[in-house]
Amino acid sequence: MDIQIVSSYSRRHFLKLAAAVAAAGGVPFLVACGGGAAPSPTAAPSVATTAPSGGATAAPTPQPTSAATSGQSQPTPTAGAKPVATEAPSGEIVTPQGRKLPADAAPLDKQVYYESASEPKHLDVVRDIYGAAAVLNYGAEPMLRLDENYQIVPALAESYKIGPNAEYVDFVLRKDAKWSDGTPITPDDWVFTFRHAADPKLDNPWAFFYYAIKGVKDYKSGKGKAEDIGVEKIDDRTVRIYGDGPAPQIPALMTYQAAVPAPKHKAEKDPLHWADTVEGFVSSGPFKLVKWEHNQRMEWEINPYYNGPHKPGIQRVVQLLGTGGGWFNAWLNKEIDIMPILAPAELAQARANAQVKDLIHSFPDMETKWVSFDTFHPPFDNLKLRQALAHAIDRKTLCDKVLQGTAIPGATMLPPGFPAYNQDLEAVQAFDLEKAKSLLASAGYPGGRDSTGKQLTLDLYSEGNDVKAQFIQDQWQTGLGIKVNVKPVEGTVWKKMRSEHQMPLFINRYEYDYMDPSNLLTSLWKSTGEKGSPTNSWKNDQFDKLVTDAGHESDVQKRLELYQQAEKILVEDVAGIFLNHMLIFQVWWPYIKGIPADKSGNIAFHYLDISRFQMYIGRDVDQFRKAH
Repeated sequence: MDIQIVSSYSRRHFLKLAAAVAAAGGVPFLVACGGGAAPSPTAAPSVATTAPSGGATAAPTPQPTSAATSGQSQPTPTAGAKPVATEAPSGEIVTPQGRKLPADAAPLDKQVYYESASEPKHLDVVRDIYGAAAVLNYGAEPMLRLDENYQIVPALAESYKIGPNAEYVDFVLRKDAKWSDGTPITPDDWVFTFRHAADPKLDNPWAFFYYAIKGVKDYKSGKGKAEDIGVEKIDDRTVRIYGDGPAPQIPALMTYQAAVPAPKHKAEKDPLHWADTVEGFVSSGPFKLVKWEHNQRMEWEINPYYNGPHKPGIQRVVQLLGTGGGWFNAWLNKEIDIMPILAPAELAQARANAQVKDLIHSFPDMETKWVSFDTFHPPFDNLKLRQALAHAIDRKTLCDKVLQGTAIPGATMLPPGFPAYNQDLEAVQAFDLEKAKSLLASAGYPGGRDSTGKQLTLDLYSEGNDVKAQFIQDQWQTGLGIKVNVKPVEGTVWKKMRSEHQMPLFINRYEYDYMDPSNLLTSLWKSTGEKGSPTNSWKNDQFDKLVTDAGHESDVQKRLELYQQAEKILVEDVAGIFLNHMLIFQVWWPYIKGIPADKSGNIAFHYLDISRFQMYIGRDVDQFRKAH
């Protein structure tokens, strides 16, 4: 049926939407995320563009872990001393943090990486991942990280152990871990961190991510006390984190890029402003901030006290600050080194450029886009109407023609390959225009009009000028006779309206933060109040019970089954119309080296994992890069 509809779809519509894509331009990357030498990427690797077959996808099993070096040769600097770069007897380069670079690496003074970023509001990541996004990875280290295969690896914690019945998890901090000012990082910092993150006075919009931790939700909502939060010091290096009931997902949660410590010796004195300046900020990550020219650039140098497993080859990071489009041209001009996400128009431009086309890389991302409803008020409290709208969208045409292959169709919240993904659910909201028309009539709107003949008119909100909104507008108007007004909203306003539940119908999006079903199901869809979840105006008591029970279930298979039952309710009740999952295309210059292939053979810059620490600058950098 899809083929028949596609063939009859107006070529004029394709041309109009394609033109809109080309006009949209690029959007800079903003994060909701060391190996040995790798071959210089000169050809686009193969990539999976279809959903893996099979039923449930199992979650990576959290196991007790011990420190790893990710294949790097890393002599340990003397504790407390500021390390100095050395040269091995063979002439090999060793970084000041003790990492030996491959033979094709540029000298240390050329290990400078340029990227785009947005001007931060402040540098306190645990309090606002988006407001402080420039700090992620460089100036903040979580307990654990993910490698290129989405497997958990040590970071600030050198090991962890899940307690009986997953009641708690003990994390052992790395020996001699220090802040960039030389102050030890201790369990007391972590006890303070979650009190800081949930402090009602600070109004952290993302505190709900930590609701799996005992006492966080109550303290954030004003019903509990800070000292009731279930994070405690066991000894000088061990932190125990209790779940709100059994919580086997805590290790996965602690890979979240914003689940990083706040320095008690700094933030306790001034919780709101300790991280407003270069001078006040201290880093727990591999880099320290040395310059912040507002709305222009930020510069990071290696943290001399960092002794962890992710010692970077890059020795200096320069972030060029800006908003809006234009970063692809900056990359073409070699002002930045990597474009981590190419918009459809940028991808087309790169493919048409003989000097660039072989530098394209890709990988399927764990991101979902969907249409959100206010299901508490008319007309979207009408299930048959929501079903009709869902069946009237041709996702294959959207992905192949409009988005030009930068997404794969997806009618589920969980993407293919994500823990608990269930391929059988793809059929629930499948494109079927005749079924959509029948459901629309049953909903009381035959031909797009109510019983009095009044036209059904819907306002569809989008984050900026989104071609998906224009495509959906055309699908509903042409296929169902519904009048649709597209209402673009500027990004920061859109986020505020979403959190305040002010948009009855809008295109929503979410990229995973950690590899556990609780991230995409519980955090985003479990009700926290009368308005539903923090970002979706939908509530279902059975769904809430299932995700709660799943979060407390320590048996892996039972846990996955509970999440699958919950997602079945989500999809069948059309809590949202699930549209697609992102297929990321990216480009970087050949002097960026050391990014390993993942298990699928994709050599890709996975920006939510450890890629930026694995990579280094090659000796051929001067053949490409312009002077900055």
